[in-house]
Amino acid sequence: MPVKYWSFAGLMLTSWCNAECASCYVSCSPARREEMSADDALAFWASLVEASPHGCRVHLTGGEPFGDWPRLIEICRRASGEGLGPAEKVETNAFWATDERVVRDRLAALDAAGMGKLVISADPYHQQFVPIERCRLAARLAEEILGPRRVQVRWRDWLADGYDTDSLGDAEREALFARCALGGRDRLTGRAAERLAEQLPPKPAGEYADTPCREALLRSRHVHVDPAGRVMPGTCAGLVLGTIGPESVSDIWRRLESDHADRAIIAPLARGGPTALRGRLGGEEPLRPGGYASKCHFCWLIRRELLHRGLGGQEIQPAWMYGL
Repeated sequence: MPVKYWSFAGLMLTSWCNAECASCYVSCSPARREEMSADDALAFWASLVEASPHGCRVHLTGGEPFGDWPRLIEICRRASGEGLGPAEKVETNAFWATDERVVRDRLAALDAAGMGKLVISADPYHQQFVPIERCRLAARLAEEILGPRRVQVRWRDWLADGYDTDSLGDAEREALFARCALGGRDRLTGRAAERLAEQLPPKPAGEYADTPCREALLRSRHVHVDPAGRVMPGTCAGLVLGTIGPESVSDIWRRLESDHADRAIIAPLARGGPTALRGRLGGEEPLRPGGYASKCHFCWLIRRELLHRGLGGQEIQPAWMYGL
């Protein structure tokens, strides 16, 4: 099967985040310290652009990229000045939006550097850690400075009607999270596989038989790059296609196209999904009694167990993302 070129990539500038959301599919937190330098970010960006005949649109994410504002704006300015193109999007939870002057100054700087969109995370999970008024302030000023078309909010309905969930008791908050998780808008990998999946009705492993992941792994044009340069499919955190540095993005892509059918992890997933990958565990033991909340949840638990047993090779990384 031909592997599509990657034309949309997210640079994960940091694993640090002021929040530790139940929905985080890459397990970021205040305790994490993996960082991507400005020089590395620009080198990764250049390699991504050079690899695809269609070019590559890049967005900046984390963790929380505004945790190091000087690095963030340096990357945006240098990328534009070095001909890599402006950042298509910058993502944030708006924790820093405490003062109108600061918000205006930073948005104006990003606008001058050519940023396409500001993406603001607003949902019950983030509002356990970030007052919703900060999200509202950032969104209001961004729409004024950038224009409404250049402001994206997750979830806009929550931005209008939501509140600070840190004021809720533990039981009330978990019940709210469960109701939101039932809406199906969350990706059940990372911390979400631990916190949110437990709130959802399980299905037996057989429900996910013959559900190949080839589109997500080989046909998607979207990837993420972590601070160490690991290239991951856009929706499959913790599954590594190759690492920029030892190889260029072009080298990674060519090698994936030539040998994906022989890889220990990618091959069974592309062929038959998590039920095929489970064969590497050597048995049919349940990883979660009762079943799994989704195909991605099932896959995540298999991968975590393979990593725990030392069977993930270079394809299941980094360990911190799996909580190991």
